[in-house]
Amino acid sequence: MEENKEDQTRWKRFKEKSKDEYQLVIRDIKSYQEVATYSLTPFNIYVAVATAVFLVAVGVFLLVAYTPLRQYIPGYGDIVQRREMNDMEVIIDDMGKQLEEQSLYIETLNRNIHGEFYTEADVKEGRTGKDTTEARPAPLSEAEIRLRREMALERVGQNSRSGGGLAPSPGSSDIPLAQVFLVAPVTGEISAGFKPAEDHMGVDILAPQNTPIKSVRDGVVFMSEFTNSNGNVVGVQHDNNLITFYKHNSQLLKKVGDRVKAGEVIAIIGNTGTLTSGPHLHFELWHKGAVIDPVEYLRF
Repeated sequence: MEENKEDQTRWKRFKEKSKDEYQLVIRDIKSYQEVATYSLTPFNIYVAVATAVFLVAVGVFLLVAYTPLRQYIPGYGDIVQRREMNDMEVIIDDMGKQLEEQSLYIETLNRNIHGEFYTEADVKEGRTGKDTTEARPAPLSEAEIRLRREMALERVGQNSRSGGGLAPSPGSSDIPLAQVFLVAPVTGEISAGFKPAEDHMGVDILAPQNTPIKSVRDGVVFMSEFTNSNGNVVGVQHDNNLITFYKHNSQLLKKVGDRVKAGEVIAIIGNTGTLTSGPHLHFELWHKGAVIDPVEYLRF
């Protein structure tokens, strides 16, 4: 009982003291004149100090929660780093799968053009009947090579239209070719026009030696090699089921799998191959597996 009475007495004294008023006077140190006067009580001081502590605590919490400062908290930085590493691993895995699919697509298309008619499933499951790392098959005649190339490109167009098999590169769309923006690969005089009946599947454009050749549109290089008749050849797969060939080049500046932009230099004009008699570019334009006259859509 006595202890309770003492506690009550102390509490009363504390309440009485908290109501005591004090005066805070601010004077000018030179003139000793009063600048400001404030009336304070212990209770007001407690409230002000508690409010300041609360605001500081909230500020520290916000800084830690919403700024990079949280990474410097022991233990928390490791969690953030592990989370970021996991996100990066997922992104890298997705990019790896996309690259693998694109490489398989390019390899299959390249083999079809050279007369090895394998589907993606054949390559994946090893039903090609040979090691894919071996040398290419025995050379075919020029007529057979042209026939097989046309058949392969026709299959590409059919597969692209049906949505299966060898799908076009990402970003493909089915819009009229007349609405597709194309960049002229070179500027010059056309020496030989488009004559499919005479087995001339493109146009020959005269230009000085070492003139740069540009890609007509964004795409992926699926062919970059030397052939006996056409010399150094570059083939590019574009969106909208579009394929272009650039032949008789002196130099090839891109390799299979490279992504190119419209207007980017991919080769240097030349005079290579047996089917040429001077520096020029033989340019072919294929749409949905069918060869078309480039002059209808490009100005050289």
